[in-house]
Amino acid sequence: MERYDEDLSENSFFQALVKEYVEVFERAVEGRWVICVPRAGALPKYALAQDDILSHILIPSEELPETHYRTLTEKSVVVKGNVLVVENSVANPLSVHILFDETFYDDDLRKYKVLCLEEPLYASHAFSNQGSTGLVTLYSLRDCIDLLWTEAGGEKVLQQLNNLISQFLNTSYQVEEQSLQCLRDLGCQLFTQAVQVVLSDPRLGKKTKCDQYLLDTVKLAVENYVLHGIYKRLMKGIAACKAEEDARLNRAIKNLSDLQVRDLDIDPQLSTNLTKAKFELFNIEGYSTPLGKLCCLKRVIHHVLTKDKVLSSDELLPILVFLIVKTNLPNWFAHLTFLKQFCFSASGNSSGESSFYISSLEAALEHIYSGSLLGSSSPEADSVLQPGCTKSPILKSMEEALSFSGVDPVARFFECIRLGKVEDVKDILDGKYKPFEENLDKESAVAEADVQLCHPLCSCDQCEKLVRSPKLNIPPTVFTREERGYTGLHVACIFGRPTVVDLLVGLGSDLHATDFRSATPLHYAAQRGHQNALLLLLHAGADVNKVDGDMNTPLHLCSLNGHLSCVKAILFYAESVGVELDINAQNNVLDTPLHMASRWGYSGIVELLLDRLTNLGLTLKLPNNRKLTVYECAHNHHIARMILEAKLKKDEEISQGFIRVGLASSRPSSVQTRSLDFENRAESFLGKNVMCRQDVQQMRNIDKMLKAVKVGDVKLACFYLGIEESTSEEEDEVARPPNLCHPLCQCTKCFTQASHGASELYRTPINACNGEGYTALHLATAQHQTRLVRVLLHKGADPNPQTTTSHLTPLHLAAQTCHLELMEALLGHGAQVDLQDNTGNTSLHHCCFKGFDQGVKLLLEWGASRDLTNLSDNTPAQEAENRGHWHLVQIIFGRTKLN
Repeated sequence: MERYDEDLSENSFFQALVKEYVEVFERAVEGRWVICVPRAGALPKYALAQDDILSHILIPSEELPETHYRTLTEKSVVVKGNVLVVENSVANPLSVHILFDETFYDDDLRKYKVLCLEEPLYASHAFSNQGSTGLVTLYSLRDCIDLLWTEAGGEKVLQQLNNLISQFLNTSYQVEEQSLQCLRDLGCQLFTQAVQVVLSDPRLGKKTKCDQYLLDTVKLAVENYVLHGIYKRLMKGIAACKAEEDARLNRAIKNLSDLQVRDLDIDPQLSTNLTKAKFELFNIEGYSTPLGKLCCLKRVIHHVLTKDKVLSSDELLPILVFLIVKTNLPNWFAHLTFLKQFCFSASGNSSGESSFYISSLEAALEHIYSGSLLGSSSPEADSVLQPGCTKSPILKSMEEALSFSGVDPVARFFECIRLGKVEDVKDILDGKYKPFEENLDKESAVAEADVQLCHPLCSCDQCEKLVRSPKLNIPPTVFTREERGYTGLHVACIFGRPTVVDLLVGLGSDLHATDFRSATPLHYAAQRGHQNALLLLLHAGADVNKVDGDMNTPLHLCSLNGHLSCVKAILFYAESVGVELDINAQNNVLDTPLHMASRWGYSGIVELLLDRLTNLGLTLKLPNNRKLTVYECAHNHHIARMILEAKLKKDEEISQGFIRVGLASSRPSSVQTRSLDFENRAESFLGKNVMCRQDVQQMRNIDKMLKAVKVGDVKLACFYLGIEESTSEEEDEVARPPNLCHPLCQCTKCFTQASHGASELYRTPINACNGEGYTALHLATAQHQTRLVRVLLHKGADPNPQTTTSHLTPLHLAAQTCHLELMEALLGHGAQVDLQDNTGNTSLHHCCFKGFDQGVKLLLEWGASRDLTNLSDNTPAQEAENRGHWHLVQIIFGRTKLN
């Protein structure tokens, strides 16, 4: 809470001194005496006596003018820190706290000092503080509850506040989806109602009228009590409003994970207590009131302070930046917004100590958010344009660790890789590096001069340097490692040098080499967001499912650090090449990539992973070691909704069945229908990789086939379906393997037959559908392609497929377009006449909507039900009646002949 403050010029005691005791006041100003003024809440309700005024004028002593005083009533006063000790007697001294001091100037610009006291120094019989409340300072929610209990009517008032909170939570639906201003208005309205309830207590209302500090304190207590009650719902709404800013900040924070104290030039004297400060700052998420969060910030800064050093704002900012990066909280901007915009009491944080804490936190967050610590957003582009320049300040420590001096070819090798000097790297590997050759003799002479050690076991600095001197006769190779276990390929991926990566890969560098943390170059490319380097490694054959020491795959790392481009690259590569990607892999804490993206608010990555997971039919319910699913880890309401919608979509597909696009069977018209269960998937004789490649090819063929159907190109559609444009009643012969002259024959006849046999594997299943569930039969019916519909039905097309969302069948579409010939063809090949769409309408309903009497007669002949109702609870006859089709009502009820 803020320190006590009030306008002393408005204090009734000070005004009485200036206006009614002019002579005393003039003597005090002229003699530079100290004037003591009790705070407003401690003043009596009646007129002040002369002794009350005189006892508050302090005259400095001649021996000790800074600490010893006497009053005009001849009492001794000693200043001890911020306490005035009045020596009434040796056994019973009176101590009064100094709240603050202030310097005033009179009309003649003479200055004098005024002390504001918690209580009066002396009191006459009339100067009593009975009925006044002591100076209460709030530090926690418990203090707020205690104040409301003792001053505002106890349990009754608290129960009334609880009722207001419950009413707010029950009536304010979808708080999480409101705008920030709407959330603030709702909170302010609840706060106003709560203050009115508390001040309705007559005793408290009487006290607050004459004690502004008590009124502000009560309002602060009410504010924190109310916000504590609605905190969970309120923070979900704030987090949703600040989701985009938090996601960008989280991406910056996660990519600063290697940040060190020396990177920010923090004074070593201030870095000793950073661990305590970090743990304290982590607790800010656990406080549900602005007061609790502010006190947490205050303790953090006090942990950093040292006794003999004053901390400036310029020194505080990098410390807060370091602590924020190391704290790993996912919603910093939400907490900052809660502190800034949800303090409704008059004693809020518009000025003073609390304002300083909040402004410092905001400055640190904005500094990280700006990206200035990360450098360029396209480091690989910078490495091409300016090979010798590393933009990111956070890599200072790593550059120092990986930079070498001298002519050691190994040191120069890693240095040139770090700087992206491709030609120099190539020359070093070829043994042609000219600076090395020019300085070889000079360095050799120096090494020979110092070859003698003090003694064989000496470890002095000079001998250590000699022992560690470069081995000039050992040239580096692509397999050479430095002290951390990095190969050249590791370093190139860390600093984003795709041209160097390409060179090293071409020279045979080990793609799966691991450092001391079991991380491969692919891990570092994914972690740093270097998409070009990542794609180069993937196409060179790097294992996309390789795990590091924490069991993280590259997909884990780019999902954790918010690198959307790398996630896209990995998913696209796995799908296009046919590599089996373990997208639901769990690390050592059982987090999947989706757990990480969901927790840190990367909505773009969450959308990609959800789409891939639902397409593969993989579960979204995997718990981590804290027993949290991806839904429970969601950073905000928007991501939670995305996960929930994906889960509902997956459950709907499972309930309806899923048409799997797999290998074409020997009989092209066969249909493979199954649920989304990939765990028990039967592998074909060609293996998983072949199956994945064919799945991709099949999806492309489906798109081409459906486009051909849509434009009415019957021959091209039949080509993609692998069927002939024929409606004869003869059964197609079962496809047999081609008869070749011998297994390796390449004559024209055998080559044609072999090519035709190979294409069998890539034929599109006749019942394959797109993402919306439309099959070739759907589109042919909608486009009135009568001949193609007959061909499809004759070749075994399912006459009853339903689309994903609308649940429309081809018969529904034919009825909607009033096409009698298509309806006859579909019914003749087994179309179910009473299937309902998502609104409950059957084909008979659709004919009644259009007034299509021939369709109604045809459906009734095929046994269509007259009694089925749609979601509007209407039968087909009722729908026809509502639209004025009276003749259809007569046909349905048999009053008109069907012929």
